[in-house]
Amino acid sequence: MSDVTNFKCPCCGAKLGFSGSTGEMTCEYCGASFDMEQVKAAEEAEKENGTGSALSWEHSTQGTLTDENGKIMGYKCPSCNAEMVATDLTAATECPYCGNQAIVEQAFEGVYKPDVVVPFAVDKETAKSKLKEFIKGKKLLPANFANGNRIDNITGLYVPFWLFSCHAEGFVNFEGHKDKKWSDAKADYVKKDYYSLKRSGEMDFDRIPVDAATQMDDATMDSLEPYDMSKAVAYDAAYFSGYLADKYDVTSKDSEPRANERVQNTFRSKMRDEVKGYEEVTQKAESISLSRGKSEYAMLPVWMMSGQFEGKTYQFAVNGQSGRMVGELPVDKGKYWIQVALGTVVTFIILFALVFFFGRNGGISGKAAIACLVVALIVGFIRGGILKGAMKNISIQQQATKYLVETSVKMRAPIDRFLYTKTERKEKTQNS
Repeated sequence: MSDVTNFKCPCCGAKLGFSGSTGEMTCEYCGASFDMEQVKAAEEAEKENGTGSALSWEHSTQGTLTDENGKIMGYKCPSCNAEMVATDLTAATECPYCGNQAIVEQAFEGVYKPDVVVPFAVDKETAKSKLKEFIKGKKLLPANFANGNRIDNITGLYVPFWLFSCHAEGFVNFEGHKDKKWSDAKADYVKKDYYSLKRSGEMDFDRIPVDAATQMDDATMDSLEPYDMSKAVAYDAAYFSGYLADKYDVTSKDSEPRANERVQNTFRSKMRDEVKGYEEVTQKAESISLSRGKSEYAMLPVWMMSGQFEGKTYQFAVNGQSGRMVGELPVDKGKYWIQVALGTVVTFIILFALVFFFGRNGGISGKAAIACLVVALIVGFIRGGILKGAMKNISIQQQATKYLVETSVKMRAPIDRFLYTKTERKEKTQNS
């Protein structure tokens, strides 16, 4: 008797028992009833929902790059410990990661040669103009960050990235319901027909970038995307002349989780887009597998500048290929409160004047004045929030849509399986 199967209620998960009087399975907790076909369908969906995903990659192996002495020229920052290689034409005076102006010239052992390089297409003057444009009009910017001499310290840097490419296929299971509503004299009713929804397909991703330097802010690098990888070329030392190049310190293996997350989120989103005509769709399970997964080591061009303000390091950067400017600028708290106060005062004066002139007796009550002040404070803080929001245009990327090969997307036939029906009843309020 140990092989007796216990069925669970699709609604609440409690135990189901067979009712001889109705010939149905009845929940001992919520009272819902189901015929055997509905119970079996729910059980099959539950088993399928237990399937997991399998994500694995093959990793690139790079040769070691050295000069004739077995060493490579570079710089090390004693403040943030960043290590950057350089050519003999590069004269670095400031760390692009933390803004420290005492970086030390140093020789390193050989570093790994990248598989591909995206050369700089934006020159220093153009990058500076992008930075000036981004800073212009920022009312909350500390004075020293607006200094033109500081902007001259923008540095051309090849940033190490891992590029992930793969073929993804699998399915995502959802649950949703279709509703039918009606009413009678006593109550409103909603009949909900629940379905198990399976969407499956396959798609390719090409060269999803994940930065490989711990000093580099992930959100900043994500926000520089996309790079046109069709312009990537094989490594040649000439491309590095006059620029710094960071040494990677995050392995491709350690970068896998970020690539996996972006692939999975994009796959889920594509499957969800195929679910139409249902209410309250929720994901129940997924099974996503990768094949032909590989990583490449790449150097991508970035113009960078950074600095300290109140103990925090701020980085902002220009995509060295497209000229896209991103970053987070520091906020001067004094200037912030001045702007909040200014917005509050101006709004209060305008509201007070309107109430005074359009009031019934040509005056204003204490309650009206307080109401004007409250609204003015709200407007003042909204103004401050807008100005703060303008100081930052970076965000972590959760998907890899930009690297999805659209022609590779193939959707399989959808499977919608009826599970059970649940009717909700809401009593109408009786008017006395």
